[in-house]
Amino acid sequence: MRLHLDPKPSASATPPMDAAGRHQGVGYWHETIEAVPGEPLAESISCDVAIVGGGYTGLSTAWYLKKHCPDLDVVVLEAAVVGHGASGRNGGFVMPLLGWDLLYTVKKLGDETARDAYQLMYEAVNHVKQVIGEDRIDCDLETTGYVLLNTSEVRERRSRLEYETARRLGFDHEWLEGDALAAHIRSDCFRSGVFDPHACVVNPAKLARGMKAQVEAMGVRVYERSPLLDLEEGAPVRLRTEQGTVRATQVMLAVNGYGAALGFMESRIMPVHTFIVLTEPLRREQLDAVGWGAKRASLESARNLINYFRLTADNRILFGGEDAKLYYGGRYYDHDDAVSEALKTRFRAYFPPLEDVAFTHEWGGLLGVSLDMFPSSGVVGSLGNIFYAGGYSGHGVALSNYAGALVAPAMLEAAGRQAPDAPRPPFFYGRRPAWVGHDPVRYLGVQAYRYVLRAQDHFQGA
Repeated sequence: MRLHLDPKPSASATPPMDAAGRHQGVGYWHETIEAVPGEPLAESISCDVAIVGGGYTGLSTAWYLKKHCPDLDVVVLEAAVVGHGASGRNGGFVMPLLGWDLLYTVKKLGDETARDAYQLMYEAVNHVKQVIGEDRIDCDLETTGYVLLNTSEVRERRSRLEYETARRLGFDHEWLEGDALAAHIRSDCFRSGVFDPHACVVNPAKLARGMKAQVEAMGVRVYERSPLLDLEEGAPVRLRTEQGTVRATQVMLAVNGYGAALGFMESRIMPVHTFIVLTEPLRREQLDAVGWGAKRASLESARNLINYFRLTADNRILFGGEDAKLYYGGRYYDHDDAVSEALKTRFRAYFPPLEDVAFTHEWGGLLGVSLDMFPSSGVVGSLGNIFYAGGYSGHGVALSNYAGALVAPAMLEAAGRQAPDAPRPPFFYGRRPAWVGHDPVRYLGVQAYRYVLRAQDHFQGA
């Protein structure tokens, strides 16, 4: 197995550093942190474990390995600055969601496996809360719950069936309509909803930076500004960055949507973009005008091309989704004017009392999306010493923060170390995502699929 970085995808994105070497943020979250770029790898080193990617997946793996085997020498290679990529610019929703939805998961996996899969997601949500609390990470954690909102009769019928399925499988979802729905949110666009009380929200950039500080305190060496240029399988695995090299007994590829540029699962995990617009801080009377002043639940519309929206700690409304774009050649973009305008139009349709509210920020980032929307993790290569996790398909904040608990035990076992009690490997461990082809086939296929999803949303009134 060999990987080699293609620099073209990142050429269209905002550079992580400016000419003076300072972090150059993208979006609102980066304005809430002080991310001083760390030193790059500038020598040849050896280690027990090299983790490629300093996002939630990589940092959670480092945390788990050091917690259970403090003597392990663990190195993290981050291409930019920890928190600059997807882990620092997502919506901050810590959700127990998987696949398209629960009905889809049951159809694909059956009742028992679907129940186990969703139970795993609840464990992942609780794990995030526990780690933030125990390690006192300041990231604006707020347990808000989550409401899936129905905007059409067709979606309402499916949502009712999903609610009944969730109750049958033992989950404590609540059906909301009338006054019960209005207690969470008010809009003529929303007919009903399903409430899950366990979801929470965070400031994702603060969480990423807090996790970096956490693992460094445990003895992990984190090298920023150190993009992986080449990887060559072997014993040890050999990795090359711009200024240094690493010889590692084991490697964890924690690259998710960025893996395609390395040639890692580029035909299986696609670098799809989602975008966000953010309002100015709202006054209490503005929030009360749409019924959002009291319970502060996180919200999502029941569409194919969803909208997701939440309140920040300073009462801004974050409003995202509306489209999911794969750019030709897997290129990265931090802004898309057409999507941003569509988001603002949808926002004003949902909330007429807020039509004069100003938008202060627009940004976007990558998802790692598989064809069936299920994640994947396991071992790759022929020697059993290269591990990975990714393909979260838009539901990655909870699961990527739990990745260490799901993958690191296998890494310890493969290294002959005593692996502690760990969650049972999920259905997606060792499961390779379906093949989707290379561009132009991949690109054209995604465009056609987006058109179908948008047409279905239109005709269903969603």
